[in-house]
Amino acid sequence: MNCARVKAAVSGFETEFGGRISVRTVDVETPEGKAALKKYDFQSHGLVLFDPSGRLIYKRRDHMAQAKEVTQVVRGLFGAGPADGGS
Repeated sequence: MNCARVKAAVSGFETEFGGRISVRTVDVETPEGKAALKKYDFQSHGLVLFDPSGRLIYKRRDHMAQAKEVTQVVRGLFGAGPADGGS
């Protein structure tokens, strides 16, 4: 993951939410990455979040992802992480 803003937006989620969330990066130079760029209308990279059923719940292109906003979305979906008194 090359973008510091996107990295900051998802940093620590896997630990904070105790396995209820997984973070996956896709190299935009691969066929899968190129397809994702086109599908989500990204210029060079971006961030997408899906709920557990696979429904798209958040999308920000390029440098538009903000760590605070992403954290609010994830906490709204999963509740507080174990470190914050959640389950």
